[in-house]
Amino acid sequence: MSQIARRDANVESWLSSPATLSQLKAALPSHFAPDRMARLALTQLRTVRGLADCNPASIMACVMTAAQLGLEPGVLGSCYLIPRKGEATFLIGYQGLLDLIRRSGKVSSIASRVVYESDVFEIDYSAAVPFVHKPDLRRKDSKILGFYCHATLAGGEHVFEWMPLHEVNAIRARSQSGNSGPWSTDFAEMGKKTVLRRAAKYLPRSIEFSDALAADDRADFGTEVAAPAPAPVPTVEHVEHVEVRPPAPPSSPSSAARLPAPPPAPRSQLVEAIDEAPAFAPSPEVVPFEDDGFPL
Repeated sequence: MSQIARRDANVESWLSSPATLSQLKAALPSHFAPDRMARLALTQLRTVRGLADCNPASIMACVMTAAQLGLEPGVLGSCYLIPRKGEATFLIGYQGLLDLIRRSGKVSSIASRVVYESDVFEIDYSAAVPFVHKPDLRRKDSKILGFYCHATLAGGEHVFEWMPLHEVNAIRARSQSGNSGPWSTDFAEMGKKTVLRRAAKYLPRSIEFSDALAADDRADFGTEVAAPAPAPVPTVEHVEHVEVRPPAPPSSPSSAARLPAPPPAPRSQLVEAIDEAPAFAPSPEVVPFEDDGFPL
């Protein structure tokens, strides 16, 4: 038996084991049967080129991640299992993000669309609905102008995001799977997912949706939250012996040297005049009152 056949057998036996089915049942939503998830994972293993060559542990981890999010691998662009340097990688698709957003119950409607160069497309941020899009139903080419996402929240607010084609291509160039996987087979869907992800920062988020975005970032861009580096500890090569003595007791006042008294401060003329003046000035001479005969 070849090494690949042994890997397939290991993954298939893991998927069909009662312990795995029990774990999938605990992770999946109530309406999602664990047998169906196991069959979808086996289909991906047999149809995705290079996936059977990946580490079985990474394949199992991707299946459990899909189960925890309640997404079906390879079904209508919900999520994908992509081989990358001998490891299986879990990647969320456009439909998978839509599903996670709608589960919150706080978004009435949401969609991302492709705008072609022959379409009638205008943006007016001052309007209640900030865009007008009239697709050209008779277009003869597929030249893409850009992508946009429009959502209506439960309270009636509108969320709109527009991305021209060159911005989407710049994100594709930074992706680890930009030249393979859905970027190569379903570019339009990945473009709609990209603008949806940018609009997601204005949408209500659940913990499940935030975890899904973080997992997608790690898979698509390899971003990890790095722990802060420890501060360097200085090394001491040689320390000379220094004798530490207790401080001497304070000397007595008699033996302490006395400082000379400071010279008296100069006195101003006004202060000297005040000091020389008598404490009480003599009262003026009292003139006796003489009655002039008028009644009081």
